Amino acid sequence: MDHLLNHLMKKSATAPTRSDGRPSLGLMMIVKNEADNLPHSLGPLVGHFEQIVVVDTGSNDRTTEMAAGYGAHVVDFVWCDDFSAARNFAIKQMTTDYILWLDADNSLTLADLGHIRDRLTFEPIVLMATEVVVPQGDRLWQKRVFPNHKDAFFVGTVHEQLSHPAQWPVMDCGAQIRHWGYSDANAARRKGQRNLELLVAAPETAAGDFYYLYQTGRTLMNLKYLKEAEVYLSRAAYDPLKTLTTESEQPNPSLWSHALILLSQVRTRLSRNVEAEDALRDLCLARPDYGPGRAYLGKFLYDSQRFEEAIEELAAAINLGCGDPGWGADPTALGFRTACLLARSREKLGHMTQAWRAWRMASGYCPSHPEPYVAMAESYLAEGDSNQAKKLLDIAISLAPAHRRALSLSMALEVNQC
Repeated sequence: MDHLLNHLMKKSATAPTRSDGRPSLGLMMIVKNEADNLPHSLGPLVGHFEQIVVVDTGSNDRTTEMAAGYGAHVVDFVWCDDFSAARNFAIKQMTTDYILWLDADNSLTLADLGHIRDRLTFEPIVLMATEVVVPQGDRLWQKRVFPNHKDAFFVGTVHEQLSHPAQWPVMDCGAQIRHWGYSDANAARRKGQRNLELLVAAPETAAGDFYYLYQTGRTLMNLKYLKEAEVYLSRAAYDPLKTLTTESEQPNPSLWSHALILLSQVRTRLSRNVEAEDALRDLCLARPDYGPGRAYLGKFLYDSQRFEEAIEELAAAINLGCGDPGWGADPTALGFRTACLLARSREKLGHMTQAWRAWRMASGYCPSHPEPYVAMAESYLAEGDSNQAKKLLDIAISLAPAHRRALSLSMALEVNQC
């Protein structure tokens, strides 16, 4: 660790200085034709970094002019179908102790930037931030801040990953980064097609690298190439179990779990339900305490109208917790859906008291969603308690004024009371 600390201290001698004696922090971005995005990503951060470097990969709009106007040092890079090459070129332009990387469709609040700065030390540390994909709401951890050191660099032609010495501590800094680049369906498909071409051509994919098989399968699935996606996801899920023996060689458990979940979904869409269930069973057998796996198995069983089996898995998922920031499983969103399915399963079996409890649980996950209140109102109506039903329907309508079922039930109540 001492030689790493010495490296940072030497870097500090030439890095932009801070009056408070804390490590300096720079921002780096790689961009192309991002004139529409820069005012929302880079603009609000101007003046809050010791250095800003923007590497342009071939813009033909006002991107470079705007970035320079924001005070960034703009450097041209000849695009070579390799995101890591561009990011590593950007690193070479940096002189600060630490580097934060953002894309032009990312935003960071000044409050969260403060959280990042509060955690920087002159001993090397890597900071994770939560990327929030909008408007979908998916959340996943990413390594966003790292020491400006020769042993920290990106690897992979696409979906690049930060490589750094294993002894460097990695911690969540509590910051959130909004990512809106996939909010437009047409733009998302264009990016997906571009990424797919790079993934298929990558030597890592040809070599059977787990991460590249997973990313290729996931991209194919998003683009609705289901048969092709099944091939890659199946390899990602099962090849490592056959060929990798040491613990250090095993794939990321979060991404491996997600590969099996995606594999099950693809097989379901291909009407191969037995094999779809097998994928989820394999996941739950390998990781019985993994909440998202139990949640997805529960949903599969609910969709198959096997409600007693579904209840067991859904209840287990809620007890274990439904989040996994390693691939973006939001504990609130998945917990809400799981509780709703548990309630519906209870209703199908006539367990109305237990169903009502599950609906209450669902409303705890997402108090602003009208569905649990409507469902609980229906339970009260079935028992003849119109007063409690009306209170719940009023809540539902206040949350969603156009909710048809809530409005219909509320109107029926008013007619009956007249």
